[in-house]
Amino acid sequence: MHRESHTAWSSSAGEPVGVLGATSFVGQTVLARLRAAGLQSADLATPDRPVHAFSRSAAAVAAGNASSGVHWHHLPSDVTLWQQPIPGWIAVCPLWAVSEHLPLLAASGARRLVAISSTSLFTKRTSVSQAERSLAARLSAAESAVLDRSQAQNIVTTILRPTMIYDGIHDQNVTAIARFIRRYGFLPVAGAAKGLRQPVHADDVAAAAVAALARDSLRDTYELSGGETLTYREMVRQIFVWLERSPRLVTVPRWLVRAAGPVVGLLPGLGRLPAMAARMNEDLVFDHGAATRDIGFQPRAFTLPFHADSNHAAGSHEILRAP
Repeated sequence: MHRESHTAWSSSAGEPVGVLGATSFVGQTVLARLRAAGLQSADLATPDRPVHAFSRSAAAVAAGNASSGVHWHHLPSDVTLWQQPIPGWIAVCPLWAVSEHLPLLAASGARRLVAISSTSLFTKRTSVSQAERSLAARLSAAESAVLDRSQAQNIVTTILRPTMIYDGIHDQNVTAIARFIRRYGFLPVAGAAKGLRQPVHADDVAAAAVAALARDSLRDTYELSGGETLTYREMVRQIFVWLERSPRLVTVPRWLVRAAGPVVGLLPGLGRLPAMAARMNEDLVFDHGAATRDIGFQPRAFTLPFHADSNHAAGSHEILRAP
């Protein structure tokens, strides 16, 4: 699904911003970006602070209000109690939950929404896994619902579709590979593992979301891919280097992976493994040129923690520590 229609929006940098899904690792990075962009009011003690974070966890709200300098709200929240409208919103919660929250946004005076989807909408449509095919279908339906319902509420909406999001600390992609390597000292790969990847840093996704919120004319959807294209095998080699270990990739013949897939997929915790192995030799490449042109998206190369990357701290270490 790809929509070419354009939307218009006029924003003010000092206006309040709401963040849905604020306790996720991408959500916390968005909060850090908002603070760095100067959207936070000078007096953090006032009740009408420009950055509002939302969570279903009462513990996260309590911890956030005690330490982060961002005003946290427990979902569901009665926005009618607020005196100050929140015209701009960034949603990093699961996309299918965004439609559920649209009445909240409308009641808060929302006029602009930037929501995060995923390129899994495309890459998992024909997966060998029924669960992954269902996920792709759910994302597609959620995108249509968010765009249609937000239009009905007069909320200008842009959806960003990142590729594999990572920060090397909290994500479930690169970090999961690193965890396996730390535990076993090697990593099995299917065949040549030559499928192309474009990992995109969480901080780059956050930067794109904050930038999109302030743009005055955008189309409905954009793909966000990383600044470097590399094979799955090379990506794994770089993770070994990050861990200061000699790369030990054990190549499993693709025919063996296909033959063992139905059995392995039935084992507890390994249901996704056959689909993951099959994708190791598939190119998952997307052009982020439109996001660069319209949003100013400039993703970094594949960079892992503890490397010389002046931007990494903003996205992974100096984030707001709510549970």
